[in-house]
Amino acid sequence: MDQVTGWLALLWNMWNTCAMEKLCSLCRNPHDRKGQRYCRPCHASYMREHRPPHSKLSAEARKKANARAYANVYKRRGLIPKGACFICEAVDAEMHHGDYERPTEVLWLCRSCHLAHHKS
Repeated sequence: MDQVTGWLALLWNMWNTCAMEKLCSLCRNPHDRKGQRYCRPCHASYMREHRPPHSKLSAEARKKANARAYANVYKRRGLIPKGACFICEAVDAEMHHGDYERPTEVLWLCRSCHLAHHKS
């Protein structure tokens, strides 16, 4: 009976360890990035290979990327206060730029309202 109990305890510990420790799908090292498959170094390596450099973006894409970057900096500095969704008043909202020429003028929309806005 002690042997069975010891075996069950060993299995229980192995299961708990595996459930708590996330492994990178690429390098198999443990990581703590919730909801992500890759550790930070593997993710950064992938993005360096597959994301086009800023200089190779079209003029329109570059303008949009710059506007988003400016808005994120202003948001981090507290110059653009985070707001609720303009349509449904959900708390978890993201920035929408109506005009990329004015990067600090954003409309706060939740994800579902933002997607619906772009569909229409």
